[in-house]
Amino acid sequence: MRIIPTIEKYLIGIMTDEFHRFTSWDNCHQAFSASQQTEIHSLELAFYLASWGMYRGSSGLLQKNHLIHRGAVNILFSHESQKLKCNSKNDVVRSNIPDILNLKIKLANHYRNIYFTKGEEKPKSISPTDTLLSKILLGTLGCVPAFDRYFIDGLKEIKIQNKVFDDASLDELFDFVEENRTEIKDAQKLILTKINKFYPIMKILDMYFWQIGYDKELMQKQG
Repeated sequence: MRIIPTIEKYLIGIMTDEFHRFTSWDNCHQAFSASQQTEIHSLELAFYLASWGMYRGSSGLLQKNHLIHRGAVNILFSHESQKLKCNSKNDVVRSNIPDILNLKIKLANHYRNIYFTKGEEKPKSISPTDTLLSKILLGTLGCVPAFDRYFIDGLKEIKIQNKVFDDASLDELFDFVEENRTEIKDAQKLILTKINKFYPIMKILDMYFWQIGYDKELMQKQG
Protein backbone atom coordinates (compact mmCIF):
# COMPACT_ATOMS: atom_id res chain seq x y z
CA MET A 1 0.00 0.00 0.00
CA ARG A 2 1.41 3.36 -1.02
CA ILE A 3 2.37 5.72 1.77
CA ILE A 4 1.22 9.05 0.30
CA PRO A 5 -2.46 8.14 -0.34
CA THR A 6 -2.66 6.55 3.12
CA ILE A 7 -1.23 9.65 4.79
CA GLU A 8 -3.60 11.86 2.82
CA LYS A 9 -6.54 9.87 4.17
CA TYR A 10 -5.26 10.27 7.74
CA LEU A 11 -4.91 14.03 7.27
CA ILE A 12 -8.56 14.53 6.32
CA GLY A 13 -9.71 14.72 9.94
CA ILE A 14 -7.01 17.22 10.89
CA MET A 15 -7.65 19.41 7.85
CA THR A 16 -11.45 19.50 8.22
CA ASP A 17 -11.69 19.90 12.00
CA GLU A 18 -9.30 22.15 13.92
CA PHE A 19 -10.41 20.46 17.16
CA HIS A 20 -9.95 16.88 15.92
CA ARG A 21 -8.52 14.51 18.53
CA PHE A 22 -5.57 13.73 16.23
CA THR A 23 -4.35 17.29 16.82
CA SER A 24 -3.75 16.45 20.48
CA TRP A 25 -0.51 14.91 19.25
CA ASP A 26 0.49 18.22 17.64
CA ASN A 27 -0.26 20.10 20.86
CA CYS A 28 1.67 17.68 23.05
CA HIS A 29 4.65 17.37 20.73
CA GLN A 30 4.83 21.15 20.36
CA ALA A 31 4.77 21.59 24.14
CA PHE A 32 7.61 19.11 24.56
CA SER A 33 9.71 20.93 21.99
CA ALA A 34 10.50 23.44 24.73
CA SER A 35 13.99 23.39 26.22
CA GLN A 36 12.75 23.64 29.83
CA GLN A 37 10.01 21.70 31.55
CA THR A 38 7.11 23.32 33.38
CA GLU A 39 3.95 22.13 35.12
CA ILE A 40 2.06 22.49 31.82
CA HIS A 41 3.87 19.46 30.40
CA SER A 42 2.13 17.04 32.77
CA LEU A 43 -1.21 18.49 31.72
CA GLU A 44 -0.41 18.36 28.01
CA LEU A 45 0.72 14.74 28.29
CA ALA A 46 -2.37 13.75 30.26
CA PHE A 47 -4.81 15.28 27.80
CA TYR A 48 -3.01 13.82 24.80
CA LEU A 49 -3.16 10.36 26.38
CA ALA A 50 -6.84 10.87 27.13
CA SER A 51 -7.53 11.90 23.52
CA TRP A 52 -5.65 8.83 22.34
CA GLY A 53 -7.66 6.35 24.39
CA MET A 54 -5.49 5.79 27.47
CA TYR A 55 -8.01 7.04 30.05
CA ARG A 56 -10.67 4.38 29.60
CA GLY A 57 -12.61 3.10 32.60
CA SER A 58 -10.28 0.18 33.24
CA SER A 59 -7.18 2.36 33.24
CA GLY A 60 -5.43 3.26 36.47
CA LEU A 61 -4.66 6.65 34.96
CA LEU A 62 -8.35 7.50 35.19
CA GLN A 63 -8.12 7.32 38.98
CA LYS A 64 -5.40 9.98 39.15
CA ASN A 65 -5.01 13.64 38.23
CA HIS A 66 -2.56 14.88 35.63
CA LEU A 67 0.30 15.29 38.08
CA ILE A 68 0.80 11.53 38.02
CA HIS A 69 2.90 12.27 34.91
CA ARG A 70 5.31 14.65 36.64
CA GLY A 71 7.91 11.93 37.18
CA ALA A 72 7.66 10.86 33.55
CA VAL A 73 8.13 14.45 32.43
CA ASN A 74 11.27 14.65 34.57
CA ILE A 75 12.59 11.55 32.79
CA LEU A 76 11.67 12.88 29.36
CA PHE A 77 13.48 16.16 29.98
CA SER A 78 16.67 14.46 31.16
CA HIS A 79 19.78 15.08 29.08
CA GLU A 80 19.84 11.51 27.75
CA SER A 81 16.17 11.54 26.76
CA GLN A 82 16.44 14.88 25.00
CA LYS A 83 18.91 13.34 22.55
CA LEU A 84 15.93 11.39 21.18
CA LYS A 85 13.78 14.49 20.60
CA CYS A 86 12.67 14.42 16.96
CA ASN A 87 12.14 17.54 14.88
CA SER A 88 13.15 18.99 11.54
CA LYS A 89 16.78 19.16 12.66
CA ASN A 90 17.07 15.81 14.41
CA ASP A 91 15.48 12.41 13.92
CA VAL A 92 16.05 8.93 15.30
CA VAL A 93 18.23 6.36 13.55
CA ARG A 94 18.81 2.67 14.04
CA SER A 95 21.70 3.24 16.47
CA ASN A 96 19.23 4.96 18.85
CA ILE A 97 17.36 1.71 19.53
CA PRO A 98 19.24 0.90 22.80
CA ASP A 99 18.61 4.43 24.10
CA ILE A 100 14.91 4.20 23.21
CA LEU A 101 14.55 0.90 25.04
CA ASN A 102 16.44 2.21 28.08
CA LEU A 103 14.04 5.15 28.19
CA LYS A 104 11.12 2.74 27.91
CA ILE A 105 12.40 0.89 31.00
CA LYS A 106 12.73 4.12 33.00
CA LEU A 107 9.19 5.19 32.15
CA ALA A 108 7.86 1.70 32.92
CA ASN A 109 9.48 1.79 36.36
CA HIS A 110 7.95 5.20 37.05
CA TYR A 111 4.39 4.10 36.33
CA ARG A 112 4.80 0.63 37.85
CA ASN A 113 5.56 2.21 41.22
CA ILE A 114 2.30 4.20 41.28
CA TYR A 115 -0.70 2.51 42.86
CA PHE A 116 -4.38 3.30 42.47
CA THR A 117 -7.63 2.15 44.02
CA LYS A 118 -11.00 1.76 42.35
CA GLY A 119 -14.00 1.45 44.62
CA GLU A 120 -13.30 -1.12 47.33
CA GLU A 121 -10.68 -3.02 45.34
CA LYS A 122 -7.20 -3.51 46.74
CA PRO A 123 -4.54 -1.05 45.49
CA LYS A 124 -3.07 -2.05 42.15
CA SER A 125 -0.01 -0.87 40.27
CA ILE A 126 -0.49 1.08 37.06
CA SER A 127 0.34 -1.24 34.18
CA PRO A 128 3.11 0.21 31.95
CA THR A 129 1.89 -1.45 28.76
CA ASP A 130 3.67 -1.16 25.43
CA THR A 131 0.68 0.87 24.22
CA LEU A 132 0.97 3.40 27.03
CA LEU A 133 4.75 3.74 26.89
CA SER A 134 4.94 4.01 23.11
CA LYS A 135 2.14 6.59 23.02
CA ILE A 136 4.03 8.66 25.59
CA LEU A 137 7.22 8.52 23.53
CA LEU A 138 5.38 9.32 20.31
CA GLY A 139 3.55 12.30 21.81
CA THR A 140 6.54 13.82 23.57
CA LEU A 141 9.73 13.00 21.68
CA GLY A 142 8.30 11.51 18.48
CA CYS A 143 10.89 8.72 18.54
CA VAL A 144 8.64 5.65 18.18
CA PRO A 145 5.19 4.91 16.75
CA ALA A 146 2.34 4.00 19.09
CA PHE A 147 1.95 0.25 19.38
CA ASP A 148 -1.83 0.22 19.65
CA ARG A 149 -4.38 -2.15 18.10
CA TYR A 150 -4.80 -0.44 14.73
CA PHE A 151 -1.05 0.09 14.32
CA ILE A 152 -0.38 -3.59 14.99
CA ASP A 153 -3.14 -4.59 12.57
CA GLY A 154 -1.44 -2.39 9.99
CA LEU A 155 1.87 -4.15 10.62
CA LYS A 156 0.15 -7.46 9.97
CA GLU A 157 -1.25 -6.23 6.65
CA ILE A 158 2.19 -5.15 5.44
CA LYS A 159 3.71 -8.45 6.67
CA ILE A 160 5.92 -6.89 9.33
CA GLN A 161 7.02 -9.87 11.42
CA ASN A 162 7.68 -8.28 14.82
CA LYS A 163 4.74 -6.53 16.44
CA VAL A 164 5.74 -5.71 20.02
CA PHE A 165 7.66 -2.71 21.30
CA ASP A 166 11.15 -4.22 21.44
CA ASP A 167 14.49 -4.15 19.65
CA ALA A 168 13.44 -6.62 16.95
CA SER A 169 10.36 -4.60 16.03
CA LEU A 170 12.22 -1.29 15.98
CA ASP A 171 14.96 -2.84 13.88
CA GLU A 172 12.38 -4.05 11.37
CA LEU A 173 10.72 -0.64 11.30
CA PHE A 174 14.05 0.95 10.43
CA ASP A 175 14.32 -1.60 7.59
CA PHE A 176 10.96 -0.30 6.38
CA VAL A 177 12.20 3.29 6.65
CA GLU A 178 15.28 2.53 4.58
CA GLU A 179 13.25 0.72 1.93
CA ASN A 180 10.72 3.57 1.68
CA ARG A 181 12.81 6.60 2.55
CA THR A 182 11.93 8.60 -0.58
CA GLU A 183 8.18 8.21 -0.12
CA ILE A 184 8.44 8.93 3.61
CA LYS A 185 10.26 12.18 2.83
CA ASP A 186 7.59 12.99 0.26
CA ALA A 187 4.95 12.41 2.94
CA GLN A 188 6.76 14.81 5.25
CA LYS A 189 6.79 17.44 2.49
CA LEU A 190 3.08 16.83 1.84
CA ILE A 191 2.22 17.37 5.50
CA LEU A 192 4.32 20.51 5.62
CA THR A 193 2.40 21.82 2.60
CA LYS A 194 -1.05 20.79 3.88
CA ILE A 195 -0.88 21.81 7.55
CA ASN A 196 2.46 23.64 7.86
CA LYS A 197 3.89 21.19 10.38
CA PHE A 198 6.95 18.94 10.32
CA TYR A 199 6.25 15.34 11.29
CA PRO A 200 9.21 13.10 12.22
CA ILE A 201 9.77 9.72 10.60
CA MET A 202 8.20 7.63 13.35
CA LYS A 203 5.09 9.80 13.32
CA ILE A 204 4.77 9.09 9.59
CA LEU A 205 5.02 5.36 10.29
CA ASP A 206 2.45 5.67 13.06
CA MET A 207 -0.03 7.40 10.76
CA TYR A 208 0.59 4.98 7.91
CA PHE A 209 0.20 1.70 9.76
CA TRP A 210 -2.61 3.01 11.98
CA GLN A 211 -4.66 4.08 8.95
CA ILE A 212 -4.17 0.68 7.30
CA GLY A 213 -5.33 -1.09 10.46
CA TYR A 214 -8.31 1.25 10.85
CA ASP A 215 -9.36 0.81 7.23
CA LYS A 216 -9.11 -2.96 7.60
CA GLU A 217 -11.59 -2.93 10.49
CA LEU A 218 -13.99 -0.67 8.58
CA MET A 219 -13.94 -3.04 5.60
CA GLN A 220 -14.61 -6.02 7.86
CA LYS A 221 -17.61 -4.27 9.44
CA GLN A 222 -18.99 -3.31 6.03
CA GLY A 223 -18.34 -6.73 4.55
